[in-house]
Formats: sequence, structure tokens, C-alpha cells
Amino acid sequence: MSFKTLLTTLLAAASLSLGGPAAAAYPDKPVTMVVGFSPGSSIDMVARAVAQKLGDKLQQTVIVDNKAGAGGNVAAGQVARATPDGYQLLVVANSIAMAPAIYPELKFDVQRDLRAIAYVGVGPMILKVHKDRGFHTLADLVRYARANPGKLNYGSSGVGGTPHMATVLFGKVAGIEMTHIPYKGGADALTALLGGQVDVLINPLLGDTASERITSLAITGASRSALAPGVPTFAEAGYPAYDIGVYYGIMGPAGMPDAVVHQLNAAINDVLADPAILDSLTTRSGIVLKAGTAEQFQRFIDNDIQRWKEVAKNDKSLKN
Repeated sequence: MSFKTLLTTLLAAASLSLGGPAAAAYPDKPVTMVVGFSPGSSIDMVARAVAQKLGDKLQQTVIVDNKAGAGGNVAAGQVARATPDGYQLLVVANSIAMAPAIYPELKFDVQRDLRAIAYVGVGPMILKVHKDRGFHTLADLVRYARANPGKLNYGSSGVGGTPHMATVLFGKVAGIEMTHIPYKGGADALTALLGGQVDVLINPLLGDTASERITSLAITGASRSALAPGVPTFAEAGYPAYDIGVYYGIMGPAGMPDAVVHQLNAAINDVLADPAILDSLTTRSGIVLKAGTAEQFQRFIDNDIQRWKEVAKNDKSLKN
């Protein structure tokens, strides 16, 4: 080896040891958080609240990119195929675990192609009906639905989304059948309920304001929400077996370096401890924040995938 070659090798090694260009610290460019639903949706609201504070922790710009479509699967597929370097992340909700049960033709595998990074939190869902239907309690709704199978219709943010599958699950628990009418997003479904085009809607609470055109019959969770103290829990209304909250978390492509995953997990957990996030997501939106390890969130996702495979069996609304 010539002296010149030896010198070049030694300088390259020194650059690596000192954190030079060949060993740039993560992140050294903007990070994108991809959201599979439209702006203004509950998951978009969570993503934007977290992104702003995460950028401060990472000392780098964090961009929220909405890629709506196919119940969040357009975004999930994009991130699953992305370079696993930590610069494309996926903001997920329940639909990420529902997808394998609903879309057998998916071109990616949630468990093989994506990796959990951090749990963000879980919030309650609330069942509402149009006031003109005359239901004052959940028992009124169930009684009518049992006597008139398929006559009531319910809205959702789309086939395979959390509101859709939450209603499918309630139908199985309560022994009722309603007709599904999917919309392009949660805001459209709520507008349809307000206008009387649909009878029933189960959607995230997220600081809902009261409307004289809507009656709220039940809310998920172990206790009533401070945001809707007059609304009984499903357990209080007679359905303790109905247990679903809308959860939020962050994933990335499989193959991400452990060090990057753990760095992001630590930064997101720090974000969840920020008083401004607590005020925005918990006080105003009813979301309980859930700091934890990436491994814990991965186990949660794996278990939820199995749960929804059972719920989805033989459900006619999934043929839409």
C-alpha cells in the first residue's frame, strides 16, 4: 500500500470516528410523516400536533403529508416501500391492523413490511343518531334495529376505516344488522348524519360540540368523558363487551436501524410529556397519551391484527 493510499484510508477512518460526512447524525434533512387520511381528520389532527413538537426534539423540520385513499392503505404502501432510513414515517390508527382482514389483495404486509416506532395515544368513540329518529337511549336503537334488520343505515369515513369496523363490531355485540353507507372522510359522514342522510354514526369524540340535530347515545371507555359528561359509557348502557377506542401511533419501513427507531421512540415519548401536547390532545380532545417502547407497540399491533380478522369474518358490509 502506498503512503498516499494509507493516508487516505486513515483520514476516512478519522472522519467516521469524528462523525464526519460519512457518518452524519440522524436526521440531517427533513422528516416526513405520511397520513393516510384527509386534512381535518382525527388522525391528521394528531399527526400535526406531534409533528410540530417532534421537529423541536429532533432539531429538524417534520412535514405532514396527506396521502388519502383506500382506508389509509395508499399511505401505508408508500411507507412500506420507502427507503428504511427514518425519513418517511407513517402515522397510523386502528385501520392499519384492520387492513389485513379487509384487503386480502394488499401489495404489502403490515407485519413484514412495516415496523412499529411509538404508541401515541387512544381516545373514545361516540355513537350518535339523528334526533328525528326518536332514539333516546342505546336500548331504543337496538330494540328498533332488531325488529327492523337492515332498515337503519350508518355512515363511516370509508370501507375498512375505524368508524366502519367499530360499527361492525357493535352490530356483532348487540346482535343487530344495519346498512353501511361509506363516505370519503369522517367530516362527510358527520355532515350526512346532520343532514339526516344516515341514521347512525360511530366516530372519534375529539371535542365534539353538541348539535340540536344529533343525540349521543353511548361512548367507549372505562368511564365517561369530561368532554361529554352526560353521555353514558357502553357498559352503563348495557354493553360491557363492546370495547374499542381509536388509537394513534407511528410506524416506519421494516429494516430501519434499531438506533433510529429507538431515537425516534425516545423523542416521541418526550413529545407526549410536553404540557402543550397534553392540553391539545388530552384536555381538548379526550385522547389518553400512551408512552412506551417500540416493541410494546409492535405487540399491540400484532394482537389487534388477529382481533380484526375474527371480527371481519362473513361481514356483508366489506363487500362494498
